[in-house]
Amino acid sequence: MQFNLRWLRDYLETDLDYGALLDAITMAGHEVEGETDLGAGNGEFVVGEIVELGRHPDADKLSLCKVRAGDAEPLQIVCGATNIAVGQKVPLARIGSTIPRDGFKLKPTKIRGVESMGMMCSPEELGIESDTDGIWIQDPKLKAGEPFDALIDIKVTPNRPDVLSLTGLARDLAAKTGGKFRLPEVKFTEAAEKAESAARVVVESRADCPRYAARVIRNVKPGPSPTWLRVRLEAAGLRPINNVVDVTNYVMYELGHPLHAFDLNTLASRTIVVRNAKAGEKIALLDGTNVDLEPDDLLIADPEKPVAIAGIMGGAETEVTERTTDILLEAAYFLPSKIRRTSRRIGKSTDASYRFERGTDYQRMLNALHRAAQLIADLSGGEILKGAIDVSAGLPQREPIRLGIERANRIAGLKLSGRQMSDILANLGFEITSAAESHLVAIPPPHRPDVTCEADLVEEIARIHGYEHIPAEIPAIRSASHAVDPVRATGERLSDELVALGFSQAINFSFVAADDNAAAGFDEDGLEVRVGNPLQADQAVMRRSLVPSLLKNVATNLNQSVEAVRLFEIGRTYEWAEAEQSEDGDPLQKFTTERPWLCAAMTGSEKRDWRTPARDFDYFDIKGVAEEAVARLGIRRTVVEPMTDHPLFHPGRSAALLRKGQRLCWFGELHPAIAHELGLKKRVLLLECPLDGPIAEAGDVAKYKELPRTPASRRDIAILADRKASALQLERTIRSAGGQILDSVGLFDLYEGKNIEQGRRSLAFNLTFRDPNPEKTLKDEQVSEACDRIVSALQSKHGATLR
Repeated sequence: MQFNLRWLRDYLETDLDYGALLDAITMAGHEVEGETDLGAGNGEFVVGEIVELGRHPDADKLSLCKVRAGDAEPLQIVCGATNIAVGQKVPLARIGSTIPRDGFKLKPTKIRGVESMGMMCSPEELGIESDTDGIWIQDPKLKAGEPFDALIDIKVTPNRPDVLSLTGLARDLAAKTGGKFRLPEVKFTEAAEKAESAARVVVESRADCPRYAARVIRNVKPGPSPTWLRVRLEAAGLRPINNVVDVTNYVMYELGHPLHAFDLNTLASRTIVVRNAKAGEKIALLDGTNVDLEPDDLLIADPEKPVAIAGIMGGAETEVTERTTDILLEAAYFLPSKIRRTSRRIGKSTDASYRFERGTDYQRMLNALHRAAQLIADLSGGEILKGAIDVSAGLPQREPIRLGIERANRIAGLKLSGRQMSDILANLGFEITSAAESHLVAIPPPHRPDVTCEADLVEEIARIHGYEHIPAEIPAIRSASHAVDPVRATGERLSDELVALGFSQAINFSFVAADDNAAAGFDEDGLEVRVGNPLQADQAVMRRSLVPSLLKNVATNLNQSVEAVRLFEIGRTYEWAEAEQSEDGDPLQKFTTERPWLCAAMTGSEKRDWRTPARDFDYFDIKGVAEEAVARLGIRRTVVEPMTDHPLFHPGRSAALLRKGQRLCWFGELHPAIAHELGLKKRVLLLECPLDGPIAEAGDVAKYKELPRTPASRRDIAILADRKASALQLERTIRSAGGQILDSVGLFDLYEGKNIEQGRRSLAFNLTFRDPNPEKTLKDEQVSEACDRIVSALQSKHGATLR
């Protein structure tokens, strides 16, 4: 927010000089983004008064001026502007001044043979954007020779809408510096005619507009605003329009509440209706654009048509022009989320919407309405009808907040009394309802929606008392051991292993499109968490799977001609769940549940070295990744079980990794139908692992044993088995029949085709036998007996025969 120093000093009486005031603004928590010293601190610029004006002796388009800058002799200045006259007050740059526009340092000079000892400045030369053509004419009430002014630009944080006004900032600075805060005096005469007889207000959308007030002003004469008003608006970066519209902008900057003026005679039935838009409605706005409205948009309308988008911008049909004679002046409180949603949808952010989105003062909005009515009547000659139309219902109520004195001092590191804390809060506009030695109770004012709890009160006290006054002390730090979170530890170890295997970590938003959840196999089951106010359509819901986002990352890499893509993500998924019914019979309440997951994807081909051809990744690659990752956790004795029940995976090329009958993770090839829908032409392999599942608790402590001192006995067997019998089933049978002396089993060959009966296949296993007693060596008879048992068991359970 930009403003000039003179304007701020209308509401803040303080002895602080310019530099100290800037420091106070910063220490009050408001960042000074920029400032231009126009004499307030450095004295280079002063108020000048033109006391003599004549023609240049050697140039038709130049004037020779005498400008008084205090008690000294008037300065001779050559000027080319055409808007100057005797008696005007102007910004005067004296010799040695640095012009803000280009950094030029002013020196004595001769222009067409005539000496010029200074410079009268235009707004642009002072760094102000303006439509003014020529010198920046000032308020005639200014005193010649006094420091001219300063421009200050502060960055207002989103939680402080009260500082989006000069009085709001002045209130803060008065509390901070001990200065005197004053509000503008509002005093005017009302006509005998009542406002209710000249206009009518109907609020249909009470929830979105809890309060709407209006005043009627007759016989106005729109025209140029006076100099003092134009100067202040231009200093704030606003373009003066006319004395009615300019007043609404002036009061918005002064008191922080946006206002709007309608040409009353253009309103059908002289009636205002606050309602939601109807399907298909449109409106032409003041900026010349046309907007298609949606039913969720809040409108200001008359009985026939929309006349404004509430809290954002007025319509062109009811604009105040030079033909306007009667106006309806609006002040309202709109639900911030309602204005924010429409503003973003139509892509229009205005000074009004910026304030309404953050919250305005619904209690003092009438003050802004009365102040604007007073200024409009003073500047345009209008008469204010008696009373204001005020429709309100369901206004927010601020709850009292209890503040413990000792607790506040402990949190902030202060040593203040309850009286000191109470005075600070009272100076900020808080209502102190009770005060005791141990605590006080305060009600935040409506202009401070950011204060909702005790910690906020502590922050206000520390901020106003001064962070610089908090003693520097070394805090007492108590060290304590914390249990390791198994879920987090599992994720970190798996992440390390995947990186070691050549994978790169991806990070995606938790917000996704609704179609993404559907693509991951989730139906409309009521568990999907929707975002209340999504920034865009493809971020409307919370994700229920990491897979869709990761597949989009894969597609992006493939489109960039990456030959081998290996990506993984660790993140959370979100769903609605229902709490159990309480013992006292309260209804069920919804809450969200979050689950941590690891998801990995790989696709493409890899050429290991110049001697081997490139090979596409397949099921066995992702299987190996899963086994290596699980082994990193110390998990042993896992088995692979085919999986056909997951909608994301190819039913014949996917499996789960189990331990003791529990699924640790699952992996395989992406279902061809999903790959086709996403335009993925290459085979994509996926791995999914719930980090809060059995895998987080399944790790074994590594056990070491002495190397065997006796030799092992190895046998290979090749069997013919039905294709329906999986290798896992056959291996389980072998292990069971082999007994304690069977140390390990490994499949090393699989064949089907020529010379093999249709429907059957050949599987070759490597069997390693060793006596469990490390001091004994197996005999051939023992190994042969075990092999016979294995063959017999394969025959009886699976119909398998030796090949």
